Amino acid sequence: MLFFAGMWWPRELMPAVLRDVSDYIPLGAAVEAIQDFMRGPFPPAAPLLVLTGYAVLFGFLAMRFFRWE
Repeated sequence: MLFFAGMWWPRELMPAVLRDVSDYIPLGAAVEAIQDFMRGPFPPAAPLLVLTGYAVLFGFLAMRFFRWE
């Protein structure tokens, strides 16, 4: 995940295929949202929707499979 977030190779220098994969990984979407926020007034909806989707999905899985006994 750190590779796709641009830790070792900046996202701007990645080929389009790797950048597209990075857009749908939680850390890549978070980095994109933070960078867009730093450049302008508010990040676009796509990275925020990706992060919301992961939060909902894994929140549901946590409620489903993690139970106190």
